[in-house]
Amino acid sequence: MNRRNFLKLASSIIAWPLAAKILFRPKIGSAAISRLEKWAPASDPSIRVEWRYAAGRITDSNQDFGFIISLSDIRVSGLQSQQCLIQRQDFNGDKQFVGKTYTGTLTYDSATATYTFETDQELVRWQWDETNQLYKLTVTSPELLLEDLVLIPQGPLILEGGDGNVKVGRIGNNLLESDYYADWTNIEIGGKEIGVARIDMQGTRRSGVGSDSIDDYDHQWFVVAAELNNGLPIWVSAWKIEDPEGPFWCVTIAQGSGVTWQQISSVTEENEGAMTAPLQITTLNSQSLPLESTMWQGAGAKWLLTAGISQATDLLNLQINVPPGQFVSGNIDTTSNWLLEATGIEAEGTILGNPISSVKLVVAESSTETEFYLNFLPFLLK
Repeated sequence: MNRRNFLKLASSIIAWPLAAKILFRPKIGSAAISRLEKWAPASDPSIRVEWRYAAGRITDSNQDFGFIISLSDIRVSGLQSQQCLIQRQDFNGDKQFVGKTYTGTLTYDSATATYTFETDQELVRWQWDETNQLYKLTVTSPELLLEDLVLIPQGPLILEGGDGNVKVGRIGNNLLESDYYADWTNIEIGGKEIGVARIDMQGTRRSGVGSDSIDDYDHQWFVVAAELNNGLPIWVSAWKIEDPEGPFWCVTIAQGSGVTWQQISSVTEENEGAMTAPLQITTLNSQSLPLESTMWQGAGAKWLLTAGISQATDLLNLQINVPPGQFVSGNIDTTSNWLLEATGIEAEGTILGNPISSVKLVVAESSTETEFYLNFLPFLLK
């Protein structure tokens, strides 16, 4: 996005109604929040950007691949757009990557709690089955075919940031905050477990006025599903936003599986005073943007994530690596609109001081070293 378009976005956001003051925010351990309520499009008129996102890995006797699906609805006056991102990354064979961002029509049927995204044909059908407490997903596109996937939540809906409301920086001089809920799920087809997936539900609103700076907006977001050497399944999300109002960051950790699954930690920038070491993200290896890009910047391919409560790395000491070349291209300008959006299967190090023994899924998303674009607002504000 050039500076003129960036300022256009910033000026448009001024027209967003300010969010009402949130007087009560449920903390970890409070009663489970209704997925059906959070799954449906937000009724709050101050929310002008909203999306539903899934990233997962499927493994069977014939294939091993990662996928990403994102349905986004931008309702900023003059900049309305409904888009669908579809990606697939093979982890064996030639490790091929394919991905595309579609512009089309996103609808929601409240009677069945089903989102449908269409262009000239139906690409995605995604339902929350309230009766059976599971998601159903079908994708039919040249990039990815998923038929009747069942995604079963591991436990209660995750409230990112500890209460489901997080600060996400600013655009122009407008401060933004986001409702942010997530699920870790097992993937099944025909009753057979074939993988895991992370699901995000998020909506963003204007919350106030900040500085006049329009410096670059840097965002990094990672999730890891793994097993520790003590046999315990572990589920991690870690993200950080750098801008003049920040930094803003969060680390959320859950452990166990099925009836033993529980969220055990959620720390943010508000906890820094009680921590030995807040979340730090270091790029260890970089990669070039696609050849058709006119931008000189690169993007990360391998990172080190560290955070500690009593000691420098007793929360996280993780190295994460993803196959190169997994970039999202914007629909408007494919020579400069690029965002790293990647699935992988490589992570090593410790979580809660315990070494990782095996990895089920890694997802990495980064705008660092590239310019911020409106096209990627639904991805960057996780």
